[in-house]
Amino acid sequence: MDKLLLPFKQNKLLNTLFLSNVFISFHYALVIYINSSFLNTIFTNTQVSALYIIGSILDISLLLNASRILDKLGSYKFSLFVLILEFLTTVGLAVTTIPFLVGLYFIIHLVCISLILFNMDVFVESVSTESVTGSIRATYLTLTNITIVLAPSVIALLVFQNTYNYVYIVSAGLMVPLFNLIKRLNFSRATSSTPIRIKETLVEYLKNKNLYNIFISQFLLQLFYAYMVIYVPLYLIKIIGFSWAEVGVMFTIMLLPFVLFELPVGNLADNKYGEKEFLTIGFIVMGLPTLFISFVTAKIFWIWAVLLFITRIGASFVEISTESYFFKQVNQEKTDVISFFRLARPLSYIVGPLLATLSLQFIPFQYIFIVIGTLMILGCHYSLAITDTK
Repeated sequence: MDKLLLPFKQNKLLNTLFLSNVFISFHYALVIYINSSFLNTIFTNTQVSALYIIGSILDISLLLNASRILDKLGSYKFSLFVLILEFLTTVGLAVTTIPFLVGLYFIIHLVCISLILFNMDVFVESVSTESVTGSIRATYLTLTNITIVLAPSVIALLVFQNTYNYVYIVSAGLMVPLFNLIKRLNFSRATSSTPIRIKETLVEYLKNKNLYNIFISQFLLQLFYAYMVIYVPLYLIKIIGFSWAEVGVMFTIMLLPFVLFELPVGNLADNKYGEKEFLTIGFIVMGLPTLFISFVTAKIFWIWAVLLFITRIGASFVEISTESYFFKQVNQEKTDVISFFRLARPLSYIVGPLLATLSLQFIPFQYIFIVIGTLMILGCHYSLAITDTK
């Protein structure tokens, strides 16, 4: 009887996880593009970069020890604790302007988001099978990206005269239904974890060329996101001269490829082509228009909207391809390997600000996008080196 009911139970769990993902994604999407602008009202550009770096270093430290934490608390209890902490820090960002507290809350926020997303990975992987990994990951990411597409327009309605507290309040409110959904899951018996040993896990990545190359591909994608999330809003608003109302609509258009392309690409990767081709095409389509950003200085809405839209076509291909390929190589018990894979994101928030800060010592702000565009094109070397799944 249990075997007969297992598919139904898994579908129920998966659907609940999909709905939970909508809330966490919308929560995060509301603040991800305004964080740098909000911090810039209190801190200098260099200090903003430093906060991202400090938070990311702490994030990496915790992710390296995530398996030990899960062994002690269980992924279920740990998730509930982090959700409460994330709610409190988001409220804190909404109600205080004291520099020390703002910086502290922001650092904790960066860490909490990363840990929540890590736990969601473990939960989803526990109800996935290899034959449908691409489709499940594509659906998961598509739901994520629907919220990301909607969020900038909501931000445009909530930002008044460069004050961002309403955005953080709404974002915090989304944690309440999310907490209730995760509380219903009780995954404590559904997942197990492998303690991460840094040297052994690193050796595993270095020995397995497919894991190594997909990790580098994921890191380059996250580096692109870090660059664009931190510096594009600052560039468009402070230098080009767009308002947040204009940028909000522009970003909604920009993010549509994640909704339009990831699900069909995931299905095609599962059933026909594999991930290698989409990953390579994605890096090229992402890199070339990013190079052109440095040469567009006119305040013309549709030029910027189209240019940014094209970059995200490439990013959507790379995102679903890296996710699908990686999770076809591991299962939910390999939390050490998953933890290491998720280091790409916080690592990118260290390397990205450092790279931008270093670049700004030699070139004007507008030309830092040449650096990131070039790196994306170089990503083709790593995508072509993987052994395709088809």
